[in-house]
Amino acid sequence: MDGPRSQLHNSTTLSSMIQLLSVAARSRFCFAFVLGGLLPSGALGQGSIVSWGSDPHGQVSNTPIGLGFTQVAGGGHHSLALRADGSIVSWGRDSEGQVSNAPSGTGFTQVAGGEFHSLALRSDGSIVSWGWNSHGQVSNTPSGTGFAQVAGGEVHSLALRSDGSIVSWGADNVGQVSNTPSGTGFTQVEGGGYYSLALLTDGSIVSWGSDTSSQVSNTPTGTGFTQVRGGYAHSVALRTDGSIVSWGADSYGVVSTTPNGTGFTQVSGGYYHSLALRTDGTILSWGRDDHGQTSNTPSEAGFSQVWEGVEHSLALRTEHAGHAYCYGDGTGFFCPCLNHGGVGEGCANSGGLGGALLTGVGNASISGDTFQLDVAGAPGNKPGLILRGAIQINSGLGNTVGDGLLCTGGQSVRSQVQVTSAGSTSFTDFQGPPFGATSFGPGVPAHYQFWYRDPTNTCSGSGFNFSNAWRVTWLP
Repeated sequence: MDGPRSQLHNSTTLSSMIQLLSVAARSRFCFAFVLGGLLPSGALGQGSIVSWGSDPHGQVSNTPIGLGFTQVAGGGHHSLALRADGSIVSWGRDSEGQVSNAPSGTGFTQVAGGEFHSLALRSDGSIVSWGWNSHGQVSNTPSGTGFAQVAGGEVHSLALRSDGSIVSWGADNVGQVSNTPSGTGFTQVEGGGYYSLALLTDGSIVSWGSDTSSQVSNTPTGTGFTQVRGGYAHSVALRTDGSIVSWGADSYGVVSTTPNGTGFTQVSGGYYHSLALRTDGTILSWGRDDHGQTSNTPSEAGFSQVWEGVEHSLALRTEHAGHAYCYGDGTGFFCPCLNHGGVGEGCANSGGLGGALLTGVGNASISGDTFQLDVAGAPGNKPGLILRGAIQINSGLGNTVGDGLLCTGGQSVRSQVQVTSAGSTSFTDFQGPPFGATSFGPGVPAHYQFWYRDPTNTCSGSGFNFSNAWRVTWLP
């Protein structure tokens, strides 16, 4: 953890869109701590970082841009990230050097944050700490190698050895260090505000330290847990079936409003808010929202990690295959004639079918050329094409055009017409004409959208629809 201290296209544009189909044919570790406290470098691919919530120290606005990040972690009012080369970047509050004293160089495999201090694990299994040292949370960092994970609490820290044993150091006013369990067989450690948690190989949870809000005594019994995360005075855990359980302080409903159901792959706990990652890469958050730490949670899919600070959150978005945006289901602009599609789709067509869904697979590498765009849920045996644009129209929310939302613009290019088979089709050639991915260059985003014929006359008389849009940042 890391607790507190203390529309608009004119008629000419519309006409040109209606004619597109007629002209497009011209071109053609040893332990199972995979998530939760530790997300191994590179295990889920490289990506970009998104942050939201409180920003008085630049913990949101100073988030580094670009690709090539493999892990994110939140401290109190600061954040850290690990690059693919094993170097560390940190930003946000720097009152105790928790940002500016981050070690340089490469070869790091994990980062973690406490309230005013930070930690990192090197590839040789040694630990480095920096920042506030009020209780020896930096100077008492254990030396030597053989460590497999690090975690930060309010003013204490923990590490997991490669033999499955735990070591703790720093403040010990409520037994968060001295009551650390002995023995081996642990697979994950986590620091809460003034308490700690650990996961055993059988999937059971152990906790110790402050119990002011039953964050220790109400720890769930039994086995079958795969991750634990500590907030300031509440905890959240993930079961093997993908369901979530929370306990401890219930301020702002952070425990009582824990989502039901399964299908979650990671959990994370902030001061008074929590986050969870679904199997489709979307994020769900609940609890306190005075700084938008819940309501500003990004709605699109394509995320592989979530983490929290005191009043801010951050997530890693895997960009090697891009991510979707611009839906006609109410998360973007509403569609004409109220013909909204389902969740994650474009506008439904007037023939009664749900909106076509555009997704990207493979790796958007210019050298590798394995990227593919797949279309599903379109009208069967009808023509359609992919548009590519340099920008997101209306900040990614699109403009009402025809029966759908046009979401790509700027230097627009259109592909060869393809006819769907059972409502599906795929586009695979992004190197040659008409796309020419290299014309954008590595690191430059491109925006794609499927434009297709409606099987019946539409309410607007335009006769075409759009899928959601897909954003890709091409890699070298």
